[in-house]
Amino acid sequence: MISLPLMINDVILKVTINFKDLEVKKDRLDSGAKDVKESDIIIGKTHLKAYEDTKKPITDPKAITDFIRRNINYGSENANYIEVNTKRYKDRDFYDTYIVPAPSYKPNEVNDYIYGTLVNNIRLSSPDKIKKTNISLASIGFDELFNGSFYEKLASIKNKNSNPIYIRNSLINAGCERQLQILDFFNELDYEISRNSDVILTYELNTVSDFFKDSNKLNNILTNYKTIASNNYDSYMYLATLNSLVNGKNLDWPILSEEQQKILIKRLNSSSKAA
Repeated sequence: MISLPLMINDVILKVTINFKDLEVKKDRLDSGAKDVKESDIIIGKTHLKAYEDTKKPITDPKAITDFIRRNINYGSENANYIEVNTKRYKDRDFYDTYIVPAPSYKPNEVNDYIYGTLVNNIRLSSPDKIKKTNISLASIGFDELFNGSFYEKLASIKNKNSNPIYIRNSLINAGCERQLQILDFFNELDYEISRNSDVILTYELNTVSDFFKDSNKLNNILTNYKTIASNNYDSYMYLATLNSLVNGKNLDWPILSEEQQKILIKRLNSSSKAA
């Protein structure tokens, strides 16, 4: 899973990103009968462990995605998915297997990083708890594609014809296919704010920062986290704008439950009184 912090006004939402509708096969025996082990990736008859150096395991997200893409026969019946094994349970020789959608056959720097991170977090986690990795969209190349030049092209195209199909085709013709690939990929993922602790008030972070004001290390961590959350929200808005123009609707994320909204309102009211 991926944790994407988004700062919206005085609130930071920790949005969990994952593949949609994952199928999980529980308690697979680490028998080695087919040389398939824990933390392995199975692509048809090919699996990662056969190529991986035990002293130097492959963990780079883009390298993982590239390995999977190179070994998929995109013309076959089973090209739509791969299998990813978790680590073994602590007390027994079993692991879980996740059925994961295959990556697009077209490379894309941003998509490949996110896809590889999601796969890595499954294969390097225990079955009981799949870890989350915080992501800064700017650091993986998002801002290089969704920049002022791109939105000038988008505005120029929209002014000529606001039809979504026309806009999509015109963007492709203008060399902006990678941005559309990113939008389409993000629309294929699942988004959730599962816990109340995934909603943080910036007031609370500032209070912690003030309390530990003599700790440069902690202050740097908190400042960096808020910067990432702010930049991620800018990226989210860029995606939302593009999605509105080419798909005619808003993005489906982030979503707070009614209970979370009520709790958030109470916390915001309390913080405003405290201020």
